[in-house]
Amino acid sequence: MGSLYGKSIVESTTGKSGLLLFFLIVLGFSAWVHAQKPTLIITTDIGQDPDDQQSFVRFLHYANEFNCKGFIANADSNYAHEPPLIRDDILHDLISKYELIEDRLRLNAPGYPSADYLHSLVKPGSNKNGVKIPVETYVGLGHDTEGSDWIIETVQKSKVPVHISVWGGACDLAQALWKVRQTFTSAEQADFVKKLRVYCIGKQDSSNKWISNEFPDLWLIQALDPYGNKWASSYRGMFLGGDMSLTSRKWLHTHIIGKNPLANTYPDKAFTGGKDLNPYGAMKEGDSPSWLYFLPNGLNVPEHPEWGGWGGRFKQQAPRHFTDTEDRYWDGETGKPEPSNMATVFRWRSDFQNDFAARVQWGSREGSKVNHAPIVVLGNAKDTGPVYVKVPAGDTVTLDASSSYDPDGDALRFHWFVYSEAGNFPTAHDGIIQDVQESKTQVKVPKTANRKTIHVILRVTDNGQLPLTAYKRIILEVGP
Repeated sequence: MGSLYGKSIVESTTGKSGLLLFFLIVLGFSAWVHAQKPTLIITTDIGQDPDDQQSFVRFLHYANEFNCKGFIANADSNYAHEPPLIRDDILHDLISKYELIEDRLRLNAPGYPSADYLHSLVKPGSNKNGVKIPVETYVGLGHDTEGSDWIIETVQKSKVPVHISVWGGACDLAQALWKVRQTFTSAEQADFVKKLRVYCIGKQDSSNKWISNEFPDLWLIQALDPYGNKWASSYRGMFLGGDMSLTSRKWLHTHIIGKNPLANTYPDKAFTGGKDLNPYGAMKEGDSPSWLYFLPNGLNVPEHPEWGGWGGRFKQQAPRHFTDTEDRYWDGETGKPEPSNMATVFRWRSDFQNDFAARVQWGSREGSKVNHAPIVVLGNAKDTGPVYVKVPAGDTVTLDASSSYDPDGDALRFHWFVYSEAGNFPTAHDGIIQDVQESKTQVKVPKTANRKTIHVILRVTDNGQLPLTAYKRIILEVGP
């Protein structure tokens, strides 16, 4: 195999012609795609449940990773103890706390927006919605909100996909879609819908069903157990399953609360299902998967919900609609692998919690103690996009990440593994990887994998006091 940009990314024992050109084209395109920050709008029923405030505090520490375009505050009538009050004031208060640390954050990473700009993105939405409220009572003529109009304006102006993370009701998105249908031409409607990438946490009002029925061409993730058990849904993996000590009040007060003015506003109490589910009753953040899914971290590939990442993994329900599916995890109680929707999120919890803690430290005054994630380099490619490798069945592929480095000079640990559920060759396993803990490894592709795909994930972790992880996804496309 030849070299790519002066260093081999992958070597194949066949040395078939055309593979180098394939990499040049694919990696060049990948670098272009993943150089763009995801354009993001968040809708939230903040103020009705403390977990929305938790999620927004986390999000602001990652504001540099997105092209932020809107924060829409709405409210529903689902619970008597949660009055339907629009609390856009909470969003403004949290952004004001962000302003106190934005300069410190910029010392650690470029691209953090100004607080003034973030304030300008806050818009009030609807408070007439709910699960049991007929959709026509809050969607239709006379139900426009600043939030729904802002969605229309933003999408119209955008030349790239607009990602919408729905934390509460989808009411303002539904109203925007209704108005577009009433006022746009058919071609304009199609173009508008084509730009949207929507991730809904559960079904928190009746508009979710209306949207999925009325707009089958909309790209939509409905994070919800397909059997309707919301407590088994993927987004619950943010705080249920796995090592739940990482969601405890102790963990929060050790790593988050008390570290900077914004982090100090993180509520340390939330309903997490009681002692039988999560006994800590502290971190919930059930909405965070909806934006963590779009975060460019080398693992996430948002255009492919079936591949999985920090925001979960999903199966195709209709041509452009996706819902929860299962990953398998090792259950210490049963002593065997078990399937779980929540495992698609909680399998990454130690990584995303450490990453959050590091970002909080960026905003503190203790600058000498901060850590930064490693930079994964496969060959000379540093972008966060996946690498596609065409390889014949039965062949051996060499993957070289020895140029990876840590910006703080920390030592690195490498872990290559097969994400079997992400590909379509489910019997693939780590045994096909020769050196799972080396910077350079070989993958022996099974002869029975012809015309299948195998996802190999490289996880690179530094040895900082709070270890941070970066990823690279390699997709083996197996041919004859």
